[in-house]
Amino acid sequence: MATIKDVAKLAGVGLGTASRVINQSGYVSEATKKKVEDAIAELGYVPNETARAFVTQDNRIVALFLPSINHAFFSELAYFIEDELDKNGYKMMLCNSSNQIEKELSYINMLKQNKVSGIIGISYNQIENEINSSMPIVLVDRHIGEIPYVSSDNYAGGKMALQALRDSGCKHVAYIGTYSKTILTEVEKRKKGFEDGAKEYGMHYTLHLEEDPIKDQTVFLNQFLSKHKYVDGVFVENDLMALELVQLALEKNIKVPEELSVIGYDGIQRYAALKPKLSTIRQPVEVMGRSLVDLLIKRIKGVSVTPAIHQVDYLKGETTR
Repeated sequence: MATIKDVAKLAGVGLGTASRVINQSGYVSEATKKKVEDAIAELGYVPNETARAFVTQDNRIVALFLPSINHAFFSELAYFIEDELDKNGYKMMLCNSSNQIEKELSYINMLKQNKVSGIIGISYNQIENEINSSMPIVLVDRHIGEIPYVSSDNYAGGKMALQALRDSGCKHVAYIGTYSKTILTEVEKRKKGFEDGAKEYGMHYTLHLEEDPIKDQTVFLNQFLSKHKYVDGVFVENDLMALELVQLALEKNIKVPEELSVIGYDGIQRYAALKPKLSTIRQPVEVMGRSLVDLLIKRIKGVSVTPAIHQVDYLKGETTR
């Protein structure tokens, strides 16, 4: 099925020009208008009425759905998203989805009904059949067709964690995290970067994985500590899991970081006062939040955008040597 991008390409015009012709909005010269109309006829393009509505209506309300506002990283990200939306004259509607697909679909339906101008989403549900690239939607970490997304450089973060463990003298390292059989996200690249880094240095490494969502995180982490006593350096998929691993290790009289170095991923500031202070790969939360808004507003205006991937940093704490 032909898309507006195909029409614009065949007519030799920009996406915005093709959109103005299709939606009969704004000035376009007669010559250019004919090129677009000829391309429409040749391709048999049928305008998407939902997309047409998105272009012509903007109530300046943006919906943000995320799994839980109680998660430190998500709440920090939401703060910067709201702040950037406000600076651009938009209001934010928050959906605490608790990973319930019904909640997320209700907001997607609001978008289809033009009750909101656009959506920024953090979803681990199968929503592929409900959204498409013509809609003003931007996702976090998630790959769904050509829908734009914003992410930190997860692959570089994985290699960075491995390097930090190696530099601290660790000989037997491990990655602890989750996997999904149905959802493709950038988060999986954390493991890939870690593995590639270990292979490059010829280091022995272990993977301790469970399908997402983890049934019982405490049991999962205790299984690791009991089974892999020889491991002296661990990179954990996220900070909250890493923090629990540290506490469980200390309860088992495993010295951190002397016997076990631990690195998390996110760089959440909310837990900075906890002891020991966690070493972590810090995502640029503010940059990501403002980037999400920038991409979304461009999508609302009909501008084509590409995914944005932002650099990460290693923050050494007290859980690595």
